[in-house]
Amino acid sequence: MVTKKKTDRLEDKLKKHHITEAELDSVIESSKISRSRTAVLPISREHIKFGYFSDPHIGHKEFREDGFDKARRFFKEEKVDFIAVPGDHLEGMTSIPGHIYELSHIGFQNQINYAASLYNTLDKPIYGIDGNHDERYYNKNDAGVIVGEELEKRVKNYKHLGQMEGHIKLGNNSDIMLFHPNDRSAFTPGYKLQKLCDSFTGGDKSSIVLQGHYHKAHYMFYRNIHAYDCGTLSGQSKFMKGKKIQAHMGFGVVDAYLDKNGVERVINTFVPLYSKERESVKFRKR
Repeated sequence: MVTKKKTDRLEDKLKKHHITEAELDSVIESSKISRSRTAVLPISREHIKFGYFSDPHIGHKEFREDGFDKARRFFKEEKVDFIAVPGDHLEGMTSIPGHIYELSHIGFQNQINYAASLYNTLDKPIYGIDGNHDERYYNKNDAGVIVGEELEKRVKNYKHLGQMEGHIKLGNNSDIMLFHPNDRSAFTPGYKLQKLCDSFTGGDKSSIVLQGHYHKAHYMFYRNIHAYDCGTLSGQSKFMKGKKIQAHMGFGVVDAYLDKNGVERVINTFVPLYSKERESVKFRKR
């Protein structure tokens, strides 16, 4: 039971911190946001094909727009059913000294508009989650900006599946998990992917896991999970170079064959990007 005394105390605190009724309502509503969502696809076929790319970091000078265009054309040629993006659509903004000099597009509006213009060139459904760089706009100054929801408003084919984690449920007993952690990279490719698969309980495992964040390209079949580190569409940043961390640039396509029990088998295609390709493009533009 809420007493008048408690109500008066609450009103005093709101006045003290200059919080209006509308601002309080906004905070309450934002706390109800689900950080993980599930898209259910009515797929009953025995074969699906989807494309993936991760960590484009749009707004950073190392973002490979030529690589994005190469992925777009490849996905179209391969006639994928949908495209999955496990996070870090945008580079974000920080207060780290010197970070601003690494940006090609400064500020949220410039970065989100650039990303939307690119994503709107993709003619298939796009399912994505926010990564830790996207959440810079959510966490910094408690601004609460959810990049994926803003992309939904601007991109006709985009579906936001959550922050850090999201799921794509197929028509049979298959589930694709998109995941974007927020820890340091491992020196051995695949180690963090294996630890993620180890963390799942026996009855709560996805058939396919797509992991972003580490800028590594790796596939393993482990604990009956087809698990992928999805690479990056961004070159090696100053931070990564200083930490001696490679950037595995590229994107991929997965042919998944399904049966009533889930994913029967997969065929993997990974298309790497090389720095020389970017240099040749710059040379031709001159």
